[in-house]
Amino acid sequence: MVNGTMSEKHDVLSGVPQGTVLASLFFIIMIADIDQNLKDSVSRLFADDTKVSAKIRTQEDTERLQQDLDRIYTWADENLMEFNENKFEKMSHGYTKNVNKGEYKTKSGQLIEESKTVKDLGILTSKDVSFDEHLDDLVLSSNIKAGLLLRTFKTREAEPMMKMFNSFIRSKLDYCCLIWNPTKKEDIDKIERIQRSFTAKIKGLEKMDYHERLKTLNTYSLERRRERFLIQNAWQQIEGKKENILGLETGKVGKRRCIRSATIPTALSEKFRTKIQHSTARQMERLFNAIPYTLQCLTDVSPDTFKGHLDKWLRTIPDTPKIGNYGASVPAESNSLSDQAKQVG
Repeated sequence: MVNGTMSEKHDVLSGVPQGTVLASLFFIIMIADIDQNLKDSVSRLFADDTKVSAKIRTQEDTERLQQDLDRIYTWADENLMEFNENKFEKMSHGYTKNVNKGEYKTKSGQLIEESKTVKDLGILTSKDVSFDEHLDDLVLSSNIKAGLLLRTFKTREAEPMMKMFNSFIRSKLDYCCLIWNPTKKEDIDKIERIQRSFTAKIKGLEKMDYHERLKTLNTYSLERRRERFLIQNAWQQIEGKKENILGLETGKVGKRRCIRSATIPTALSEKFRTKIQHSTARQMERLFNAIPYTLQCLTDVSPDTFKGHLDKWLRTIPDTPKIGNYGASVPAESNSLSDQAKQVG
């Protein structure tokens, strides 16, 4: 439609124009029923990426999953579509000892190889959900990008330097950080060093320590930014602003509206108990429960309003990463809000 006038109708015999809004819309319509005939597995789609998952304990479970894969292959034939078998990957999560994980085949009969690491929407994840390889890749690519920027641009003035950092590096470090946010100190530190190193090149700030540079630039540490995102997302889920995909539940503790989670079964091994404690949901619980009750109980407002109130409070909390030689000068156990907020009271 142009200026209120509709074009004439034409039959589209094959394909759609590349790069158009309709192209993606038609594709979504096309694959909407790809999982319609699945019986024992769950299908997840994003654009042209398809994942099929199921709980596997016995040989019968393996056979049922293969049957669902065969149903998807049949769907592809009926819709004149073809999967790229070279991109098929298999990954197993959870406790797999004494479990028959089974073998699965592509449409042509080739075995689907098991992968230790899979890239999903730009995030590298491993069988143990540690994200170690993603963090290493993230640090390497960010340092390469920082070096390229510093060699390409001569200016070291604060405003253009921070614009470069925010646009080309911090945006990469923020991407999907709710998923991979590290909990080990060595991982937190190696990511923080990226911003510490870059800001040390800014004219006039060379002799300041990292804590002073953060205050002068009026910016958060990278750890504080990630925790801020976790709090915002937790609030949006319990307020219904976003789908409560983590199933967060709240309860009253005096005046406070706190996030409550189920008790971790004592029968679980220490390894799995630790993974649960470091999960996104548990991190959200600890951080949300550390903010003032006035923020916890803030309701029926827009996400931007909540963010504004949160930022106002965050400015009263020390943001002093315990990195390098700075650890001795920081009274809190860590720079996490759950520790720093205790120092303020």
